[in-house]
Amino acid sequence: MTVKLLKSRIKRIKEALEREHIRNVEISSRVGWGAGMRRVKIGPSGARERELESRLNEYKRQLKEFEGET
Repeated sequence: MTVKLLKSRIKRIKEALEREHIRNVEISSRVGWGAGMRRVKIGPSGARERELESRLNEYKRQLKEFEGET
């Protein structure tokens, strides 16, 4: 994997992470007060957001390794 490819992947994942965060906030804001009393599942899970964050951290680590070598 090249440095250019890693940088482009980091950029794409940052954008996807931002979109997912906005989506989760919108879903959470539509949940009314007291919804937790009436429902078991009241909001977004956040699993996709956590997965994107872990991928982003992995790509950043790889980029540091590449830049450290050259």
